[in-house]
Amino acid sequence: MSLLPRPSGSGRGFVLRAWPTGETSVVVAVLVDGVGLLRLLAKGAREQHSQLRPLVQPGRLADLEFSLDPARELQYLRGGTVLLDPLAVSPTLERSVYLLAALEIIDCCRPGHGHETGLFTLCEAYVEVLSCADPGREAALYYAFEIALLELLGVRPELEICTHCGARRAQAADGVAWLSPAAGGLVCGGCVDAGVEGGGAAVTRRLTPADLAAWPELAAAPRIWPVQPLAREAARNWGVMLHRFLEYHLPGYRLPASLALLRGQPR
Repeated sequence: MSLLPRPSGSGRGFVLRAWPTGETSVVVAVLVDGVGLLRLLAKGAREQHSQLRPLVQPGRLADLEFSLDPARELQYLRGGTVLLDPLAVSPTLERSVYLLAALEIIDCCRPGHGHETGLFTLCEAYVEVLSCADPGREAALYYAFEIALLELLGVRPELEICTHCGARRAQAADGVAWLSPAAGGLVCGGCVDAGVEGGGAAVTRRLTPADLAAWPELAAAPRIWPVQPLAREAARNWGVMLHRFLEYHLPGYRLPASLALLRGQPR
């Protein structure tokens, strides 16, 4: 038997996803501050009185202890303490869905290359504000999270000037603007009329003044999170726009499955 100490680590982490394995265990995908994304095996966590059971619920922030053996892809979760459960006070459908959707994006995209620290900070800020948000703000907070994620990765949409001609207030005389994920942001009416979209910058969304009015507040996150709910039409437009941007710029991105739970729900 080896007397050498087993490699170990600790830190604050968010559970992004969990799935059962074996008869009583759970594997969790965790974003750990200063470490990055880990896969941890929580042995016996599905047993009723397991001390690991509270640590494997998606969305919870916990102070975790785990193995950190570089020779293993799957580490062991050894223990920890829950620091924040964002659904403890008011587990509404909207809060639950937008929490899980953000976790899905982080897990499936797995952005790295030095972004792990900023990603954890963003996730922590989003979960904290979502956990105490007034009803109706959930969609605005989620879209602000998506914009902040795009900014972290260097592909935040440009909505101040036309990405083709550089004209400020990139909108036509009627106040309508067009979005092009391939161009990286808005295209003004004159450029659309001139057929710019034929040059590989396909316009995929028409944004009204009401949509653009929400941009400054959404784009201020995580420094200042949105305080006003989005109107239903604006929420729908922003959802489509950001989905197209994420789909175009983030390899591995797909529409979070949890958002399907909101279909048919009033906003």
